[in-house]
Amino acid sequence: MKIGSAVVAALLVTGLAAGTANADPHPGQPFTVSPSAQHVFPVGLTALLRAAGYNAVRGSFSVPFAVSNATPSAGVISGGFPETPLGTGATTLPVTGAPQTFTAGGPGSVGFTLGVSFTESLEVRKGPAGTWALWSLNCTLRVTNPAQNRAFQPDVPIT
Repeated sequence: MKIGSAVVAALLVTGLAAGTANADPHPGQPFTVSPSAQHVFPVGLTALLRAAGYNAVRGSFSVPFAVSNATPSAGVISGGFPETPLGTGATTLPVTGAPQTFTAGGPGSVGFTLGVSFTESLEVRKGPAGTWALWSLNCTLRVTNPAQNRAFQPDVPIT
């Protein structure tokens, strides 16, 4: 059984969540966030990979995010994740990005929104011999109805 990267990419985008560290900025003052994301392989994808003989995954991903009411107006969550076994349930791949500093705008709140595309460099291990296969993916979040909520929660208040 051979799995094409297009099929894998289509299934990978179903579970990407992100978060930020809490901060208490004031107008015009810098504040730092520690962005993180977790990529979830749903049960169906994990089962498909296991049926094809794969038993572990490792690699990295990078996803941009937009920032409102602060400068700069964008950041990125980028990092690697260690070898993770493919079990019988969903597989979660956490990444913590480098801390990033922004300058707060006017009173109100700073909002963060996940970008619509991301890149991944995955290696999947096949069988007990431990042969690793590299999959490089450029993915776009699937358009859904209703639209996916790409906003990080909660917003950071500016007081």
